[in-house]
Amino acid sequence: MSEYLSRIDFAWPWAALLIFLPLIGRYFLSQEREVKEQVRVPFLPELIDELKLNSQPVRTGKLSSLLFWLVWLLLVAALCRPEYLTPPQHIQKPMRDVVLILDVSGSMAKNDVQGGVTRLQAVQASVRKFVAARQSDRIGLVIFASQAWPFAPVSEDKQALQTRINQLAPGMVGQQTAIGDALGVGVKLLDNTTDKAASKLAILLTDGNDTASQLAPALAAQLAAAHHVQVHTIAFGDINSTGDDKVDLPLMQNIAQITGGQSWTAANSGAALDSVWKEIDAITPVQVKSIGWSWHVPLFQWPLLLALGLLVLLAVGRFIRERAA
Repeated sequence: MSEYLSRIDFAWPWAALLIFLPLIGRYFLSQEREVKEQVRVPFLPELIDELKLNSQPVRTGKLSSLLFWLVWLLLVAALCRPEYLTPPQHIQKPMRDVVLILDVSGSMAKNDVQGGVTRLQAVQASVRKFVAARQSDRIGLVIFASQAWPFAPVSEDKQALQTRINQLAPGMVGQQTAIGDALGVGVKLLDNTTDKAASKLAILLTDGNDTASQLAPALAAQLAAAHHVQVHTIAFGDINSTGDDKVDLPLMQNIAQITGGQSWTAANSGAALDSVWKEIDAITPVQVKSIGWSWHVPLFQWPLLLALGLLVLLAVGRFIRERAA
């Protein structure tokens, strides 16, 4: 009970000064009325007897005075706006924003991953597991091939993100690879997030080298570092391939080094790719901030209703007495 009372406060405590208003009206205001005109009534004695004007006024009893002051105190208490401050509810606020930058070029359709699945199918399966394990992060998605596009905003809605991951298809935005442009779009997506105090992380996955970027990958990495975005890179696919299909390992390592991230190489194996995502999950622990929220619950209606109830009882009691008289 004491804890409950300690959480009660008044929004307008200064209204308590109105308690003394009836006393001011009684003791400081003049009670006499000046008679300015007189009327001569020849039959005044008969009128006094008929109307019983010589009877003594009914004195206010102690009970009536007590009820008056009780009603007045309740009305003043209601005017002071009592409130109950609820115990704080602690909410976990994510403090890490993550953008997944995934390659969906034509080469991701190659069916050379162990288990008979395409490269993109293996990526989708491993990324879904990573997203499911990062419930306390805000995560967005950027896809790239010949062009780079933001495919999901940075948010806590993991279900919507999983749906977008399932919608990925090889060649959906072209056949080439624009690594620099994709990194630039990812940095812009992170830079537009609402919580500027959250740490920013981008994870870049590709199976080829840069063939279509308008923004040089090295310049994009410097842009990421300038905006305090750490970039982890994952090279996926056959490292022994040649030409445009060969992963540019030095470029991936350089991007990670410039931004303070790490670089991984995953062979054509879903298990190897899962292992990389698990390592990333391990080295990027969950960052959350606990926030306490309290609500002000108004209580003024209770003294107001009680005062109105007493006034109704007084009116009913007076009516009954007058009828009985």
